[in-house]
Amino acid sequence: MKNEKIWGLLVNLGVWSGVWKGTNGELNFDDEVWEYIMDEAPKAGINTIVICIGGGIDFASHPEISLKGAWTRERLKKEIERCRQNNIKLIPKLNFSAVHSIWLSEYSRMISSKTYYQVARDLIEEAYELFEHPEYIHLGMDEEDEKHVRKKEYAIYRQGDLYWHDLRFLLDCVIKTGAKPWIWSCPLFDHPDEFEKHISKDEVVLSPWYYNAFRNEHWTPVESRAEYVAYYNEGEYASMGIKFVEEDPFLVNVRKVAIPLLKKGYHYIPCASVYNRCDYNTSDLVEYFKDNSPDEQIDGYITAPWVNVVPEYKHFFEETFKFLKEAKEKFYK
Repeated sequence: MKNEKIWGLLVNLGVWSGVWKGTNGELNFDDEVWEYIMDEAPKAGINTIVICIGGGIDFASHPEISLKGAWTRERLKKEIERCRQNNIKLIPKLNFSAVHSIWLSEYSRMISSKTYYQVARDLIEEAYELFEHPEYIHLGMDEEDEKHVRKKEYAIYRQGDLYWHDLRFLLDCVIKTGAKPWIWSCPLFDHPDEFEKHISKDEVVLSPWYYNAFRNEHWTPVESRAEYVAYYNEGEYASMGIKFVEEDPFLVNVRKVAIPLLKKGYHYIPCASVYNRCDYNTSDLVEYFKDNSPDEQIDGYITAPWVNVVPEYKHFFEETFKFLKEAKEKFYK
């Protein structure tokens, strides 16, 4: 599998959003749905599963952050072996974005302190050992800005030199283990000049994430869904007159900067999703990056349903497998 492109699936094991609740939460994870995922993933051509840990594993170094019912180290070892038998690599994801750090429990309120740095290093080093020396460790690092914290009860984000110091620290923790850091594209897309100054093209792989259509004929009319009507007619969007979801400034920016920044030499693993209920997203995304990118800089593709592994969301995984398999067969025969 060494030079094979990644065809990945992101799975939420533990917490990934919500309100900080200390360490009293329980793992919201259904084993029967997980069995379905394990059966269907190989059939869809998936060769990599990224596990968003979020307190879902019993860390020996910091058991205080583990949710009740978290996977034991023995359970994780069995799952790694089962994945290996299906030619699937299991990759850990520990999101250290200040906006998505509730899984760190009390340490999420100690960002950039000596304690925080030690806990982060401990967890990264232990994850590397627990996952039996994975090729990558995903660090998240998405959406760390004022916009994404303004409505939170506890609002904190890093900026300026502190942000680059902490990102550099986290990347170095991963690099020292022997794995390669994998992050979302937000730091590059939001701060391209600073990113290029601080992070070299060979030491990280980035995932541009985009969950709507690329082709104009596939764009989603705002009036097609009530939640879109509400979202694009309030606050800062009210005066923009957005008729299609794809006119959202964030989505416009991704289409504007993704390929030019790729040409600076960085490597991408673009990320699709069924979460926005756009049936065209996966195929459009794979086609867009395949047609416009140097092949050697696209290390693969990943899809993230962004739902918990529970029965009520099983259909999200069914759609995910269907769309990824179709896109792979269509554009990478």
